[in-house]
Amino acid sequence: MAEGKLANPGPLGLGGFALTTFVLNVHNAGLVPAALDATLPLGLFYGGLAQLIAGFMEMRTGNTFGMTAFGSYGAFWMALASLIYFTKLGLVPAAALGPAIGITLIAWTIFTTIMTIVVLKSGHTSVIVVFVLLEILFILLVIGHYTGSKAITTFAGYEGILTAFSAWYAMWEGLKAQFEEAS
Repeated sequence: MAEGKLANPGPLGLGGFALTTFVLNVHNAGLVPAALDATLPLGLFYGGLAQLIAGFMEMRTGNTFGMTAFGSYGAFWMALASLIYFTKLGLVPAAALGPAIGITLIAWTIFTTIMTIVVLKSGHTSVIVVFVLLEILFILLVIGHYTGSKAITTFAGYEGILTAFSAWYAMWEGLKAQFEEAS
């Protein structure tokens, strides 16, 4: 890396997003129900803090989209994990968890719609795929949450796993690009 040049924070943010999304959706798909317990610390640290750091690093590179995406989704993971922890600790009434998650999912669907519309004009195919799949995931999660349909939530879990793999692919592209530049 050249003197004074910042590293590309995108792979860090995409990695944090992908891994945390994967683990949560393994739970949602019903493949490993206990995966939710692994998602909570990941949501605080890798999906949360690491993405938040990637967002701050994107700010330093002048990438407003990357800053907004990684900063926001990092905060999403931290807030979601905290909401579940607070409920387990009795700081949030258990009866409030369902409605709180429901409105959170709606709000993040709206946010993701905006981000998806913006990224469609970018020409970055792998990032477009990540956001389109994420948009579909949030819509499915909202429908599953409000209908109580286990089938839709399970399908959302599998779609979320696909979303995670698309983010890992985009991460790989970012990492690979560094080595291609060095050649």
